[in-house]
Amino acid sequence: MKLKNIVRYIVTDVASIPVVKLGGKGEAYKAATKPGWGTVEWYSAVNNYEIPVYRDRSDKTQELCCNEDNSAVLYPQTMKEFGYGSECVIAPYEKIDPKNIPTQAQTAAIIISDCCGFSFWAKDSDDIKIFVIYDKNGLIDSYRLGGWMEKPYEDETEIVFDDLQSKEEYDTVSRADIVGTLEYERRVAQNRI
Repeated sequence: MKLKNIVRYIVTDVASIPVVKLGGKGEAYKAATKPGWGTVEWYSAVNNYEIPVYRDRSDKTQELCCNEDNSAVLYPQTMKEFGYGSECVIAPYEKIDPKNIPTQAQTAAIIISDCCGFSFWAKDSDDIKIFVIYDKNGLIDSYRLGGWMEKPYEDETEIVFDDLQSKEEYDTVSRADIVGTLEYERRVAQNRI
């Protein structure tokens, strides 16, 4: 049985950033590692490595690279044995050797980020941690996602996925009603005029 994707939001003063808990490992793995799914694409010298191309094994100049606004981290099952540093990091503009990517079966957790927000999948819910710093209004000022070995930096608070704003709240509560948001401040300023 495939689980549903669940969306929650990191609410900052200027934006609400979606965080998607993916229901399926296969979907997460493809999104992180397979061309055409968003994070990585094949590029070729034929077009100066600027535009993604279809895979052509006869073109020896082709390279698998991470797209500009994307990144992913794959945490292998063995990381719990071998520790920090054994994760596979897929970073913008970097050439990727597909042989160095753990297989789907070897992967215990995946975090994907793009210009829109974050997606993640984890075998165990405790395998993904969310760290935030709150501003004076209780909004999130800075945020990051990490694997189970991550520890909070100074001033960070570790929260769980369920602490983020729910989809229902996002759909029913206007950002103009949340103290400290840009929309709230604009509404207050307009009411003063």
